Amino acid sequence: MRFPVAFARRPIQSVWLMFMVALLYRLVAGIHFLRIGGITFQWTNEMAAIAHSLVLRHAFAGAYRGYSGPTAWAAPVYPFLVAAVFWVFGIDSQASAVVLLLLNTVVSSLTAVVIYQLGCEYFSEKVGLIAGWAWALSPLGVLMPLLLWDTSLSALMLSVGLLVVLRANSFWQWAGAGALWGASALVNPALLAPLPAMLVARLWRESTRLKAGLACCLTLICVLVPWTIRNRRELHAIYPVRSNGWAEIYFGNVNFRLHPAVSPTGLFQHLGEARFVELLKGETIQYIRGHPGHFAWMSLERWIRFWLAPVSFLPLTLVAAFGCWAGVFLLLRKFGRLAVPLVAGPIFYPIIFSMTHIEARYRHPIEPVIYLLAAYVGCDLYDRCKEWERKRKSR
Repeated sequence: MRFPVAFARRPIQSVWLMFMVALLYRLVAGIHFLRIGGITFQWTNEMAAIAHSLVLRHAFAGAYRGYSGPTAWAAPVYPFLVAAVFWVFGIDSQASAVVLLLLNTVVSSLTAVVIYQLGCEYFSEKVGLIAGWAWALSPLGVLMPLLLWDTSLSALMLSVGLLVVLRANSFWQWAGAGALWGASALVNPALLAPLPAMLVARLWRESTRLKAGLACCLTLICVLVPWTIRNRRELHAIYPVRSNGWAEIYFGNVNFRLHPAVSPTGLFQHLGEARFVELLKGETIQYIRGHPGHFAWMSLERWIRFWLAPVSFLPLTLVAAFGCWAGVFLLLRKFGRLAVPLVAGPIFYPIIFSMTHIEARYRHPIEPVIYLLAAYVGCDLYDRCKEWERKRKSR
């Protein structure tokens, strides 16, 4: 099921030119960043700390200083990737920093190709080119591979997942889509936020919707079950991927001073992860019940900041946010249900972070869709202006 838009394929060379430019641009920025410390400044964050434990103790544990117990504070894929690099190239070594930067850079550059493909298949070649090149040359996007985090990988996974959902037609394609989205959840479970709306919109009028939907959902669950069992065995609690959902809501609304990164001898280290999360869950629910208006107002404020952060890039983020939401309304008006898979990301994904706290990297996974929608609006506006000019001259 596709938008009724015809397009012409550009030679593959231009697509790989986009990839190479994105790659070189990010490598230049990354090399400069490495010269002043770069990724090595991040050897103490959760990803690196868990990777240290995986290499040295063969345990997914020790997310924070002063705590060596098992953890589900982070999704498993990226810490295992960092651990693999540490195992081959050395723990906290300069060689590992270079390899991790290169991996993030390649992943981020490949996302430009996926954006181009999405634009070509569901809008037009012009939209695909503009959105792909905008991603490749984005001054904010070039900074994201510098983070020792799953940020760049999350953007690629969501882009590929969207492409697979839009293309899926057979039972096995839907099963594959479910497996891919399950893997995406193991990278970043927040990526699942728009998936229910995508599935409902895609399958609503399909004759095989029940079979396709079950195939997708069951394979997704099958991918998550082993990690859920691990968390149950190690932490004695049910966490399908991560444990820190309620804790992050608490930090964003009640008290950030209890965050385990603040002190190596805090409540987290004293109680252990599962008990700490359960305690904060109770206090968070009590806070929301007692202050529903304040919680709603703070959530709205964070939702706005989600679209504007970081302030130092405000002109770029304003244009992107305006273009994205204009694209959401335009697509829904023109295509209705068909547009839902493409607009579900901007609508549903920010809700999670509006309840917790905001950083610029949180928006990055849906920026491929933001760039596509903004490019679509720009092309539509340009075509309207051309049509208006043609009519004016013909009078």
